[in-house]
Amino acid sequence: MRTFFANGVLVAASALVAALLMLGLVDAVIMPHIVDVPNVKVPRLHSLSASQASQRLQQWGLKIATGDSIYHERTPLGSVIDHLPEAGQRVKKGRAVTVLLSKGPRYYTTPSLQGVSLREARLQLESNQLQTGNILYVSSNEIPETAVIDQHPTAGTPLKRDSRVDLRISNGPPSAMKTAPNLIALPIDSAEDTLRKYEMQLGRIESQIDNSSPPGTIISQAPKPGTQTPRNTRIHLRVSAQHPQNGAR
Repeated sequence: MRTFFANGVLVAASALVAALLMLGLVDAVIMPHIVDVPNVKVPRLHSLSASQASQRLQQWGLKIATGDSIYHERTPLGSVIDHLPEAGQRVKKGRAVTVLLSKGPRYYTTPSLQGVSLREARLQLESNQLQTGNILYVSSNEIPETAVIDQHPTAGTPLKRDSRVDLRISNGPPSAMKTAPNLIALPIDSAEDTLRKYEMQLGRIESQIDNSSPPGTIISQAPKPGTQTPRNTRIHLRVSAQHPQNGAR
């Protein structure tokens, strides 16, 4: 009985060794002749649509596989952002190249800002990946001073990242005193628009030789910045001008 069992083990071991030798022979000698697949370079697929990428891969004997899709600010919806293997790598023909497709730019919902303070409006816009646009101060008997009267675009509008939202801010009742804005160091060309935003008007403009400031820059104003003054007050400006000798070449 023991002899029979020993002979059986020996036969099984011999069969296993023979099988391993055969597998090694097939892998080293026979398979290279049967599976002789050429290598090809992976083409560049960036910014192509999925169908265009598939066609280009087919030209090289490759297949397409779709991976995840992600938001991308600059790559159009459905276009290739990246792929693996990368362009230029050599792979066997018939291999699949996995592409990462764009979901297009992500849109953010414009928050409702009416009635909140300017500071709170800025914080809400920032938290929604948006920016504060133009600010216009308007007198109002209904909305408290420094609170948002209305906005553009309106609340609920989907916007791209870093889009600007313009605000109209209450400047208090029309009869209330207004704060003169600071125009010093601004170019004279922007003075009138800035004053209009604060419900002020442009007054006299005088020139003064001042070689320390660029020509056309506001160097003083009256009333001074921060002065409480009635609505539609005229703000008089003094603008820098170079001495003729300094301006000559």
